[in-house]
Amino acid sequence: MSSSQSPHVTRRGASFSAPRTVLVVDDDDALRGLTARWLGNAKIHCLEASNGEQAVEIAAANAALLDAIVLDVMMPGIDGFETLRRLKANDATANIPVVLLTAHATSDKDYVEGAESGAVDHLAKPFKGPVLVAKVRAIVERARADRDLRAKLRHAEANATIDPLTGLGNRRHFEARFNEEAAYARRHAQPFSLVILDIDHFKSINDTFGHEEGDRVLVHVADAIRSILRADDAAFRYGGEEFVLMLRACEPNKGTIAAERLREALKERPIDLGEGEGRVAKLVTFSAGVASASAENGYATDDLLGRADAALYRAKRGGRDRTETA
Repeated sequence: MSSSQSPHVTRRGASFSAPRTVLVVDDDDALRGLTARWLGNAKIHCLEASNGEQAVEIAAANAALLDAIVLDVMMPGIDGFETLRRLKANDATANIPVVLLTAHATSDKDYVEGAESGAVDHLAKPFKGPVLVAKVRAIVERARADRDLRAKLRHAEANATIDPLTGLGNRRHFEARFNEEAAYARRHAQPFSLVILDIDHFKSINDTFGHEEGDRVLVHVADAIRSILRADDAAFRYGGEEFVLMLRACEPNKGTIAAERLREALKERPIDLGEGEGRVAKLVTFSAGVASASAENGYATDDLLGRADAALYRAKRGGRDRTETA
């Protein structure tokens, strides 16, 4: 089959729902089938490819599924070494461990080339089934453990920058993103605005309805914020009942407009708080301060957060439920 055609995937052994999956690549149908049967009998699910081009294509299409690849070295077209190099060059397949099956490529030079190309092990033909299964099973389990660890690290990293209650960025994420946006504004001579907002009388909400209902209010406000953001904007829960909107390419007057759009969005969606007969529809309001880096101040961002914060406190002193501009 040519590499331009869609690969026909043959599955042997365990059912498709089995969690352990290996791609077996060999141009010899009998040996490929034998390898797949040995692994299938060990409850390792197999995909098959008859040449290197197919292997690269199938691996890319099933990268999230594959735990390992068993790859013959001596094949027509691109050999196993070149197939391995192509797999390692693709970010999607680079971390899939590969075992090389070697019949004639058994010199020290061949083993060195395989190792330098990224193979994790070699197995000489003719192989013994139990040895094949033991090697592949160990590699699969190690690969799965590594994948689980990477997933946990990604999850930990996400949790380090995401507020778990609202799903918005947290203060740490804000600080990192602020530096990026400040540099972008200076580099492109483009305005950049911050809106800091604080939910009005939030303590009384907690005192009257309880902290669980207070959490619902925070989520309610976060959802309203998401509804008014543009694609290049970002929002963060800065702390407690305080949020920050980061608005790219935004002059001060447009920052005020964004805050008022949020105010209207909240007016259109009161939240029911309390239980039973004491349940009431609550209109959530906020005070906000807007500050911008623009051509007028040379796109200065050093005191942007402080200026927005000062404007927020003027809004609070001015009676709340309002927006002030620095």
